[in-house]
Amino acid sequence: MYVEKFPVPKWLETATKYPFESYSDCLTIAPLETVSMTGDRSKTPHVLHLYLAGPMRVTDDQGQKLVIRGRKAQALLALTALAPQMHRTRVWLRDKLWSQSDEARSSTSLRQSLFELRRDLGPHAETALDITADTVGLNPASVWVDVTEVQRDAALFSRLGLSEETELLEGFDIGDPEFEDWLQAARFDWADTAEALAAVRPARLILSDTVPDSAARLCLALMRGVVQGGDEMSHHLSDFLTERIVDNIRELMPVQVIDLRSRTAAIEDLAESAEAEFFCRMRVLCIGRNVTLTFFVYRSSQLAIEWSQSIQCSLEELHQSDSMLMQGFVAQNTDRLAKTLLSHIPASSDETVALRAGHTAMNLLFRLDDDALGQAMALLDKAEAANLSNGVAHSLTTGLRAYAASFAVGENLGTLGMDERQRLHHLINTQLEDNPFNAITLACLGHVIGYVFQEHDLAGKVLERAVVLNPSQAFAWDHLALHKLYTGDYDAALRHAQRATQLGAFSPISYSYDTTLAMAATLAGDYARATLAGRSALQKQPRYKAALRYLMVAQSATGQRAAAEETRTRLLQLDPEFADPQVQLMRFGLRDAPESHPLLRNLKPLME
Repeated sequence: MYVEKFPVPKWLETATKYPFESYSDCLTIAPLETVSMTGDRSKTPHVLHLYLAGPMRVTDDQGQKLVIRGRKAQALLALTALAPQMHRTRVWLRDKLWSQSDEARSSTSLRQSLFELRRDLGPHAETALDITADTVGLNPASVWVDVTEVQRDAALFSRLGLSEETELLEGFDIGDPEFEDWLQAARFDWADTAEALAAVRPARLILSDTVPDSAARLCLALMRGVVQGGDEMSHHLSDFLTERIVDNIRELMPVQVIDLRSRTAAIEDLAESAEAEFFCRMRVLCIGRNVTLTFFVYRSSQLAIEWSQSIQCSLEELHQSDSMLMQGFVAQNTDRLAKTLLSHIPASSDETVALRAGHTAMNLLFRLDDDALGQAMALLDKAEAANLSNGVAHSLTTGLRAYAASFAVGENLGTLGMDERQRLHHLINTQLEDNPFNAITLACLGHVIGYVFQEHDLAGKVLERAVVLNPSQAFAWDHLALHKLYTGDYDAALRHAQRATQLGAFSPISYSYDTTLAMAATLAGDYARATLAGRSALQKQPRYKAALRYLMVAQSATGQRAAAEETRTRLLQLDPEFADPQVQLMRFGLRDAPESHPLLRNLKPLME
């Protein structure tokens, strides 16, 4: 006999209660820093070769060393060589080289150093230098610079004898504080580039002719983090945050992760890394008690930084790895990295399409229509047919299959018969026992257990386990908030929904998190917050009917009659059946609620 009762999984018997009840209302994430390096240089012969990695050295086109005697003249060469388009303004150069002199004296000093530079370059000066009344520059077609060229041809990195330990302008010092600040920043940038080249290139040089086609795989390599000025704990937290970002990605898609963080990485790992298009690393820069935390993503085929993202915090905040600031940093980088990886997947076959299955199917489900639901299930079928559904990937596929049932029930896209309920029950019960380590999967299963099967006690335990497992997963917090709504704990629902909207601000389904916040705020009586959240959701997804319903109620409760009527009109255009009072009760889940319920009380004047 079929019994719709889920046994409590053994792993829940000792599950830890989630400890996250207080958090900052403000999540400050710094703007993205994006760096790209493009284009190939002309094949025109170079009259000068500048070696800036290691001790500075200048040679002519025959390889003969040129001696630049003035230290400030050498600095002029370095500053212009590392400039965008190899040009600097005279004002900028004076500020960097003679920052403690007035304008007249610094102008005279600049002219003197330019004279010395022309003299020491001899006949090459006319071709190499490009000097005007306002700028000092080098001719990119005539001047070769090592730190630029290794980024265009990574084979040069090893041929020039460079390593990740090679310092930019080693031993260079002119005694000006502004120049020293510039040099420190330039060295940090070079260190990032050198680290990437040292990690990526060995495997590519060895295996360039034997690398298998990896179109049907997603490979991500982890580079050793860099901590500048921090303590031993900073090294640990750098790795911890990197691993949290990668774990979040693996909850969404079947990514092979290659760990190159050990200084003694095995040759097998280096060989595997040849298949990785993207490399990740974390940098922690500590100056006093202030910290800049930066996550870098490199694209190996271009040997360049794809993008980087930073936040500023205190050393104390860095050590609070489970704070909202750190969790927000993880969540934002996860969403950004997921988009980058998805954009790299070709859509040439069912196998490669299947790599997108989990992430894309989740987004399709939230469109709440028959076509999108069918497309989502087809994607999940392709994932299984391509034999990608193993381990974590299988867990997510199973979770999403179960999750689709809640949309069928919730938005009247269909009904669940007894046979379907039995299959769904078996699917959930099996998955709870097999792999309770994917927070998204647990959130999916917990939601269905509570929403479809009405076993709210077990649903709450599963959802709480999900946020303990991954406290930076917005999807899990959002569904814990929904659970609290269904069980009448509106204050807790509001707290969890706020956390979900902050963590999921850059998610493609952020409008769903905004909608949950609008629901929680409405039921908690915080109509101002509900109005803001509802509007935010509808700006991203104007046809989201749940957001329209709760926004309409919040507007009515705050006396915004005209706005509420406009929202009602938009809702009825999308859902004409909502004019029926019985459908209204069903949409809000209020079939047995008294007429005095706040939702009904504020809805009634608009629908009469």
